[in-house]
Amino acid sequence: MSKRNYWCYRINNEIPEFFWKELVDGRLRQGWGYHKGQDLKNFKKDEGAGRNKPMLNVMKGDILLVPHLPDWDDIAIVEATENWNEGYKYEIDKKLGDYGHIFPARFVKKFTRSNEHITGNIRSTLKNPSRFWNINHYRKDVEKILKIEETNLSKTQNYRSRLEASIENVFNKIFSTSDFSEMLYKKLNEQFTREEWEFALVYGLEYLFPNYYIDRVGGGKESEHGTDILMRIPGIISGYEYVIAIQVKDYEGFVANDVIKQIKKADKYWNNENTKLIEKIVIITRADKDDNLSLLENKYDVKFIFAKELKELLTRIGEMFIGIK
Repeated sequence: MSKRNYWCYRINNEIPEFFWKELVDGRLRQGWGYHKGQDLKNFKKDEGAGRNKPMLNVMKGDILLVPHLPDWDDIAIVEATENWNEGYKYEIDKKLGDYGHIFPARFVKKFTRSNEHITGNIRSTLKNPSRFWNINHYRKDVEKILKIEETNLSKTQNYRSRLEASIENVFNKIFSTSDFSEMLYKKLNEQFTREEWEFALVYGLEYLFPNYYIDRVGGGKESEHGTDILMRIPGIISGYEYVIAIQVKDYEGFVANDVIKQIKKADKYWNNENTKLIEKIVIITRADKDDNLSLLENKYDVKFIFAKELKELLTRIGEMFIGIK
């Protein structure tokens, strides 16, 4: 076989079942094909369809990575079964009234982007929002995946993977910042328990503050320092750090003053010859500020992040993760 090419190819991820059924039958569909004049071989109407023309450069044997197929967390590996400039057909789906561009292809295997065998190159390029792009410069990365058994490519996702999948899921559906914030907050509340929130927030804060050392320190010693997450900021003097103590509570409604008593322990524990505590923060994931105004009257310099503020923080993390900030 001649030297093959490697591509990434996006579908409408709101209806993956349709694309999967078609692919099983040997047809890889594409959108902007709702009018007879959008046939790429008899092209008379654009409105987005013209961006599909580069797909006709795909040759028999070329490999394509297709995100969100067959399921949201999957990336399908697909092989072109004919030269697409020859095997291309145009047939608008009668039920959906779109997706008329049909390219001959077969499903090879699938993988999860967070799998240990997937390189950073592949994970990075899959964030590209384009409809179709060449990844020949990552041919070795793709060939490595092709040599691995599929059962070793779809291991259960950890909390980091679920955080990434949730962010991408929402971002690709909603581009309004306010809607993005609401949907992401709702999605993550469905995904995470209190303890998992701590891990997810550590991971997200690392995106926002790459130069800080951020650790989950809850556990056995939490009764001594009242801290779930610790942010360490290097000081000017070697070996000296400024720290921010964060406590995470998965509460809703009215929250008692016990949360202040707990985070107050951080004052004594983190102020020593090597560290200076500069801020105490309590994140209450489901509670509203208006229901807890009494907490804001505390005299211990404790700052609170309620549901609204958490949504704003998650939006910043999401924007940083997607790469739009």
